[in-house]
Amino acid sequence: MSTGTPITVVVADDHPIFLDGVLGALSQRDDLVVVGNAQDGGEALRLVRELQPQVALLDLRLPVMTGVEVLHAIRRDDLPTRVVILSGELGSAAVYEAVQAGVDGYLTKESDRRAIGEALVAVSRGGTVLAPEAQAALTQEVRGRVQDDAPVLSPREREVLRMIADGLSGPEIAAELQIGTATVKTHTQNVYDKLGVSERAAAVAAAMRRKMLE
Repeated sequence: MSTGTPITVVVADDHPIFLDGVLGALSQRDDLVVVGNAQDGGEALRLVRELQPQVALLDLRLPVMTGVEVLHAIRRDDLPTRVVILSGELGSAAVYEAVQAGVDGYLTKESDRRAIGEALVAVSRGGTVLAPEAQAALTQEVRGRVQDDAPVLSPREREVLRMIADGLSGPEIAAELQIGTATVKTHTQNVYDKLGVSERAAAVAAAMRRKMLE
């Protein structure tokens, strides 16, 4: 039993029953205190910004903003909160994207209550925790990627990527390039596939790390 100050946590999951279960499990520990909970990523980010908990426990596929999008915002704003993804999704690309974005922990929803609590404690102390299933998925993804970490984009794909980085919407890109919105979607998906990501923020982050926007 801990006698120190409890670790502050924000929890976000869009499934009320699962959320209640996690909240109930964490309430049984005296070394953790949930200071806020949410059912979408936008509200989760608001709570993190307002409360600045030590750890945020986020579902991956939250509405409004995904868990990874919330993670990107936390890192961008240089907030002190560390992030653990708790998800039923263990696709290798999803795990890789979260790790690439700087996640501090990735757990499966099959994790038992004790494991979740211990992971939050470990992460709050600076550790990194990956469930065995997440480790296996990450290894698979890394092995499947080519040695060259800078994928080759066509000139048009580079134009679309740069406009995405500038914050333009799909219709705005279509108007700027004088092409159809369906064509923009095709180019955008090609960019995502080549960068190994699934959404705009991750594409921009990956391109910046690879110095593709300079």
